[in-house]
Amino acid sequence: MRALLMKSLMFSAAALALVGLAAQPAAATPQPYQPAMTKPIGAPAAPMHTDMQSAPGRTQVIDLPKGRSAVIDLPADAGDVFVSNPNVTDAVLRTPRRVFIMAVSAGVSDVLFFDGNGRQILNLSVRVDAPTDELSDTVHRLFPNTHVDVQSLNGQVVLSGMAADDGQADQILRLAQSTVDDPKHVINLMTVAGKDQVTLKVRVIEVDRTTIKQLGFANSFSFAGTNGATYSLSEASNFGVNNALLGGVTGGYGYVNGTTSVLSNIEAFERVGLARTLAEPNLTTVSGEAAKFLAGGEFPVPISEDDEGRVTVEFKPFGVGLGFTPVVLSSGRISLKVSSEVSELTNTGAFTSASTATSSTLTIPALTVRRAETTVEMTSGSSMMIAGLLQSNVKQSISALPGLTTLPIIGALFRSRDFENDETEMVVIVTPYIVRPGDPDQFQTPADNLQITGDATAIFFARMNKVIPATDGATASAAVPSQPYQAPVGYVIE
Repeated sequence: MRALLMKSLMFSAAALALVGLAAQPAAATPQPYQPAMTKPIGAPAAPMHTDMQSAPGRTQVIDLPKGRSAVIDLPADAGDVFVSNPNVTDAVLRTPRRVFIMAVSAGVSDVLFFDGNGRQILNLSVRVDAPTDELSDTVHRLFPNTHVDVQSLNGQVVLSGMAADDGQADQILRLAQSTVDDPKHVINLMTVAGKDQVTLKVRVIEVDRTTIKQLGFANSFSFAGTNGATYSLSEASNFGVNNALLGGVTGGYGYVNGTTSVLSNIEAFERVGLARTLAEPNLTTVSGEAAKFLAGGEFPVPISEDDEGRVTVEFKPFGVGLGFTPVVLSSGRISLKVSSEVSELTNTGAFTSASTATSSTLTIPALTVRRAETTVEMTSGSSMMIAGLLQSNVKQSISALPGLTTLPIIGALFRSRDFENDETEMVVIVTPYIVRPGDPDQFQTPADNLQITGDATAIFFARMNKVIPATDGATASAAVPSQPYQAPVGYVIE
């Protein structure tokens, strides 16, 4: 026991000698540590202050940003220092009563001080977090109208408070992520004051014109020779684009004289078609939230069949679809991520499968799809064409009898022509609006004031809805324009 006491006294003396060496005058005398007080963002840093006490065993808590240091003045001379986690904090005795605490990395560490007799002077619990004071001042300087607090917790940067809009919240988040090694170390607890609601109006307009012309001749010639021999020559009309005559008129001429016969048929068809597609889906959602809309249906598609003949089907959607995610930025601008689609069933490209066991045919229709996906930025009430298409497909085939088709005039009797021209023009226009809820009485629906007629009115007057005449003194809800309506209407065909 005496030997152990002598070693302790020798260690305390050596520690005091080291303290005396470390007590040489320094270039700059550090100030005593003073903990940070709670303050608003952008306000001058409050002086840090620590009240030390002389009662042994009491614990003092210190919060230090990573890379910072603090000066602790002890109430008595220190003979020994113990640091529980040197990877988090480091302690250096400047004088027997002054110690430097340095924050090394994020975490928690205890620093214990003992006097020359082994009695505990002070117990410091040091918590080291990521530095946030510079980030907090930057946020307040760049966004003076916001109320966002920047704090640190276990090495994570925590953003809390209220931002003016989604665009401002996104900018503050990106600013905080630039100050850490990993963006995942930023916890976003910000809220947005009065989130805006956005209504998106999409117009998909498509005009399709098709022209088909078919003209062909079918000829046959036969005669009977001597010794019972029969000679014949025939040519059938062939339409290489549409593979068959789609309609029209078929006429012919025949001549029979004994054993000789000559037959000639003409097949002619012409079709001009015009199709107009107009879809105007509207959808409303909160800024920053995704929304989807589909007006159409779903059709089944077989995908597998088991050993017992049971078929598994998967339903594919079609119709008018709209999906978008709006973000209201500063100055009323709106960032839109839009996905618009108009699809319809068609037999072009359909899949047909015949079953020999049941003698039935299964046809799976194909889809004609007009789809546009993009991201744009615009103001409320403005419009932008996000997609457009001009397409012209011309197909033509001529089938003829070799040698005879080059003859003048009569060569046309041995040719078949199939011609098809398909012209398509399409545009997709989007218009966003920042909207607010209104009075229900201000909204109108297609079913307002619609009354179905009775059987007598439908049979004798061919009316499907009731017509209520205006009473004396009543005025129409909308004035009839005095001038005819004039505007660029329709599609130029020729």
